[in-house]
Amino acid sequence: MERTKNTDLLIRWKKIGGGHFTFNGRLIKPGQVFRAREDQIPKSFRDVCVPIDELPETPEPIPLKITDIVYTVVPRGKSKTWFDVVNGKGKVVNEKALQKEQAERLVNDLSKTK
Repeated sequence: MERTKNTDLLIRWKKIGGGHFTFNGRLIKPGQVFRAREDQIPKSFRDVCVPIDELPETPEPIPLKITDIVYTVVPRGKSKTWFDVVNGKGKVVNEKALQKEQAERLVNDLSKTK
């Protein structure tokens, strides 16, 4: 017989410390043991509710690959004196048009903040 996902992950928890709280319509008192899935107990409450059973292993999160963001200076429209700084996706970074020296300075500053 197959178990459902909810019953597979139910583990026993014990409420320690003072006070009580309501969980799934039930009043959980200090010292009381109750069953819940790991994702139902927020990490911020793990000092008040401790697992009695062993928690299931969670896989290590896969680190995100950080790609270099390339900024370029492009003229604004057909202007030869006003420029925009554009990221690799084509989005304009600056709000107002910049002179070429200001735009190049902005590109240098943005490239240093990686």
